[in-house]
Amino acid sequence: MLILEKLKSGVSGLSSIGRALMLPISLLPAAGLLLAFGDKLGIDLMTRAGGVIFDNLPLLFAIGSAVGLASESGIAALSAAVSVLIINTTTSSVLGITPEMAMQGGKYAMVLGIPTLQMGVFGGLISGVLAATCYNKFHRIQLPEFLGFFSGKRFVAIATAFLSFLLGLVLPHIWGYVQGGIDSLSGVVNGQNQALSTFVFGLVERALIPLGLHHVWYPSFWYSFGEYITPTGQVVHGDQTIWFKMLADGVKSFSSPTYQNAGKFMQGEYPLMLFAFPAACLAMYHEANTNAKKIAAGILFSAALTCFLTGITEPVEFAFIFVSPLLYVFNAVMAGVSYMSMYLLGAHIAKSFSAGLIDYISFGILPSFNGFQTHYLAAVIVGVPMAILYYTVFRFVIRKFDVKTPGRTETASTSADVSNEELADIIMAAVGGKSNIATNGACITRLRLQVHDMELVDKEALAAVDSKGVVYVGKTGIQVIFGARAQFISNEIDDRGDSTQSANLKVQPSS
Repeated sequence: MLILEKLKSGVSGLSSIGRALMLPISLLPAAGLLLAFGDKLGIDLMTRAGGVIFDNLPLLFAIGSAVGLASESGIAALSAAVSVLIINTTTSSVLGITPEMAMQGGKYAMVLGIPTLQMGVFGGLISGVLAATCYNKFHRIQLPEFLGFFSGKRFVAIATAFLSFLLGLVLPHIWGYVQGGIDSLSGVVNGQNQALSTFVFGLVERALIPLGLHHVWYPSFWYSFGEYITPTGQVVHGDQTIWFKMLADGVKSFSSPTYQNAGKFMQGEYPLMLFAFPAACLAMYHEANTNAKKIAAGILFSAALTCFLTGITEPVEFAFIFVSPLLYVFNAVMAGVSYMSMYLLGAHIAKSFSAGLIDYISFGILPSFNGFQTHYLAAVIVGVPMAILYYTVFRFVIRKFDVKTPGRTETASTSADVSNEELADIIMAAVGGKSNIATNGACITRLRLQVHDMELVDKEALAAVDSKGVVYVGKTGIQVIFGARAQFISNEIDDRGDSTQSANLKVQPSS
């Protein structure tokens, strides 16, 4: 029982980390588009503007993760930036790292002009977590009156600075072991059997979707595993970072002596987003009850179009993964097959965040016009058969096992006709009031809450809200999938006090 409780706490913690990582990752489409269009249009300044973001990922991850984990962003973000500077400066001094050593790459790197250890985005994440922890712990601290100026939020930066200094003294003695582990994993991932690696990556990523933990899974592959040494000697890590650096460097094959097949941990989603998931939506529509086809069409067409254009898949996947374990497993396995197939066909297509049509054009088709070997047609070669397979399997499984996909069951309806303000009140009432909400945030499609006491949560009321699904993560985590409205509902919850009158709000069944 104790092990189970610890496991639930661990899952809740990982979910919080996943939410925090969403913010810095969501900044990268801007960088990717600047690089892609800068290369296509031959505008070096635009290319450099995009490249500088990828060159400073540790700082972005520090600030972004601090904002994501702290209950207030300004002081936490500033403290995270201070932490990055202090940790790297202290580490540099302890080890006597010179700019010349850093420029040679390997275990050293330049971070914001500081020669230091090569910690990549993990170094930034350490600073972000430290700053957020200090904020959440100390922002209400009251010091003696003669030190009153340093009380409250002002103390956060002070605490972060001193703890960062201590970390800077300790990290040189332990990071070597951490780096050794990362290097070992990187060697396995980018070793001889990359077909297997890509299959496992795709399978696990889709399997973790229900818990939102896929955001914890892929950053290591995108920003840490693998090493590419540029013609100038700069060392770059991570499949996504390497792909965009190769684009900027003009490496047409997306391979080098130090890193092969850039894009292999990104491109596998294109057959799913552009072909398979829209086909699944069509199958679910065809299996909807005759009197509910109009409602199902509205839900599923919107989900399919969102997935096709932007690569945001939750509206599609949450229509089936909770009501059919068989389709959930099928989807995870097929994701692995898609990644492996794209790798075997020699495709090299990046994505900035989501593998929809926008990214497909920007990072598959456009670079090919300048001679880059993206082999973007591989997505069509893999995607068309997958679309046929998804359509056939979904129709068979839905009909054979009476799966309650959209249009096959009566559902409540609030989100279509209820404002964000009213939804915020309904959610607060269902989770036991604002006083029971420990943390409140949102990623692109999910309202992510941590509560103090899960016993106060009315799960039936949450289930009655017309969301795409509700996920309970660990002992205290709740995720409600609303699509693009999630961030606005989160803002409304932040703006509200704890009101008992919201408890009287009820979800009305659809007519």
